[in-house]
Amino acid sequence: MRNSMTRRITALAVIFAALTLHGVVNAQISIDTTKFSKAVPVTGDIPGLFKWANSRPSDSANVTIVSPKEGQRFKVGESLFVAVTATGVSLGAQTQYAELCGLANSAQGQHVHVIVDNLPYKADYADGKPFALGVPEPGVHTIRVFASRSWHESIKSPGSFRKVSFYVGDVKGGSPIQEEKPLLTYSRPKDVYEGEAARAILIDFFVSHATLSPDGYKVRLTIDGKSTTLTEWVPYLITGLLPGEHHFKLDLLDKQNKSVSGRYNSTERTITVK
Repeated sequence: MRNSMTRRITALAVIFAALTLHGVVNAQISIDTTKFSKAVPVTGDIPGLFKWANSRPSDSANVTIVSPKEGQRFKVGESLFVAVTATGVSLGAQTQYAELCGLANSAQGQHVHVIVDNLPYKADYADGKPFALGVPEPGVHTIRVFASRSWHESIKSPGSFRKVSFYVGDVKGGSPIQEEKPLLTYSRPKDVYEGEAARAILIDFFVSHATLSPDGYKVRLTIDGKSTTLTEWVPYLITGLLPGEHHFKLDLLDKQNKSVSGRYNSTERTITVK
């Protein structure tokens, strides 16, 4: 019985060596291969980059922005709250097998990523309850939301993503996001990673109105000045980052490998590894 259990645990674990951007290190990451696909190295100029094609679209996942409404106008200095409801995904519950994925995982469970303009997202765990977003500056703003698994991976289904534009003060103008135009929404990584959470760091984004492929739209990933082109809409992992600050950039490219216009189709973030 004990030997059988040992063999099962061994069969579930996949071990891969990780290359660092500044040298070579050894990293071991266990992934339940009965539930997740094997991490596959991505060829290119970024060492330690893997495709983690475990993402399972959930056609039942659907989110709705209850407030604010499209085109709603707020007074200058007024606090902004957003209320989002979700069906097909239980906010606040742990995603099944979260303890096996080997990534930074939220103890508060599944949530909605809420992005104001192109700032780093805030996590909303309470279905339908007003969620404070601070006091926005005068102008035209957008809110983008999408459902997330407890390890912060976006659920990549059409109904999982919603957006709304609103106004603060006596301003005029259209939505910063043009309807039906290709849109890239940056999600992860963000903030600080330390300890076990720094061994494999999730790179994740949401693509709207565009299909990634070798002959179609692409996402250019740049880490610390080194770039590679991603042609699949799946999560990616970066391993072996040394302690310190690291600079990430995501750009949406068209079929001719040219940057796609749009206020949010190029995003940069700096994270810290401890």
